[in-house]
Amino acid sequence: MSICRGCNKLIVGFWVNAMGAKWHPDCLKCPGCRKSIKDEYVVLDDLPWHPVCAQKQAARLCSVCRNPLTKRYFVDFWGNAFCDNHKGHPECSSCGRLVCEHLTGGGMQYPDGVVICNRCSLNGVSSQERANVIAVQMRSALASVGLKLNSTQTPVMLCQRDELNAASQHNFHDNHPILGVTRTTTTHQKGRILARNFDCILIQINLPEEHFRTVMIHELTHAWFFYNYYENLPLQVEEGMCVLMEYIWLENLDTKEALYRKKQIEMSPDPIYGDGFRQAREALKYLPLPSLLEFIKEKKKFPTRWSAFFY
Repeated sequence: MSICRGCNKLIVGFWVNAMGAKWHPDCLKCPGCRKSIKDEYVVLDDLPWHPVCAQKQAARLCSVCRNPLTKRYFVDFWGNAFCDNHKGHPECSSCGRLVCEHLTGGGMQYPDGVVICNRCSLNGVSSQERANVIAVQMRSALASVGLKLNSTQTPVMLCQRDELNAASQHNFHDNHPILGVTRTTTTHQKGRILARNFDCILIQINLPEEHFRTVMIHELTHAWFFYNYYENLPLQVEEGMCVLMEYIWLENLDTKEALYRKKQIEMSPDPIYGDGFRQAREALKYLPLPSLLEFIKEKKKFPTRWSAFFY
């Protein structure tokens, strides 16, 4: 009697010969496609493979279609390589990966263009209780660099795209999707402010926790401006400072995710968020943060090297 090389069980009846050993016909399968080997095979890792499957295994495969990469391909921040004809796939608005079955397990594309992949959403902040805990922690993080909110109220609410878009005061930016909004109301009468109320902070549900924290500290900076009466700041100045606070917090982290978000901030072509951040970071070279905040409150703009020198 003979023993099958594939299953180590006794062979009774028909058998096939491969690699100098006997196999049950159903046990002689290619590890690549899991289909039976009927004729030609090659040996790879001491196992029989279909020649085509062995070639795919030996070559670097596309992370999207799992076919061997051609001479022209792209590699994303995370090291995933993909064929150039996949450039049209939607990218996750959180992690930047191409949204497909092999990389992210799919995802959700919203009518406004925002895409959240399943890799992010399945491990994201999805409970109000967790959101509240993070909000307290990020208030402390902001206070550590001098922006203290003290006893002010900054409730946070998880929400979907429609509510975020309805609350946003400016249009969606293709290069900077709106994932958080600070909702406030100011009542005027004859040019005078009658009342100012802080409603809440809205943040996209199911963002990965580190990304959620960056959005949280961004919106808390808006809250700090509101509570400290920074009136009529140009959008580029206020958003630039909020992104700067994100960046300062990320610099204290030693994760690949933090490095990715820093690079996204640094390279953003958006005229409000990207250019605003770069101007804010440049201004921080001229004035320390407390003085910079005083300058923009008074002047409604970022300082230049010379204006900072005489401030």
